[in-house]
Amino acid sequence: MEQQTQEAEQEKRFVLNASVSLLWFLVDEPPELRQRAQWLLNDILNRRVVIHVPDRWLDEVCGGLVKAVHAKRITLSQARDALRLVKELLSLPNWHIHFSDLHWRHEEVAEWAMATSVSFYDAIYLFVAESMGAMFWTADRKLYEFLTKRGNSPRVRWIGDYAEGE
Repeated sequence: MEQQTQEAEQEKRFVLNASVSLLWFLVDEPPELRQRAQWLLNDILNRRVVIHVPDRWLDEVCGGLVKAVHAKRITLSQARDALRLVKELLSLPNWHIHFSDLHWRHEEVAEWAMATSVSFYDAIYLFVAESMGAMFWTADRKLYEFLTKRGNSPRVRWIGDYAEGE
């Protein structure tokens, strides 16, 4: 019984690739993916899941928002709203940031990335997922397909498969 409870808790631990988080804000992305990402966001806000992200996540989300404003994919007002939500997420008790040199080391992740043939930046997320025993959710289709073909990666999921109340 205790093992089942542990497994159930583990199932609720997620690492989010920034590509998933950007779906919350980029209105020109595929509606089905945006809907699935929104379900995940609702589960986060309602504290049904526990999120772990590397400190890199914040850089990538903010960078994605800046790029979207410059490309006129979203307005400055929409970007500001998005930044307010990001700030809210960071303050949630079920949102955990893993910092370099505290929770992960650059050289360890670099070694892991070279051994698994993924980019250093993707390896940071995957390393955090593996160390937390968490599911890794991505909206990067190429990365998802590469990782699932390999078969020996941490548990990886495609945001298009997210079910409401997962």
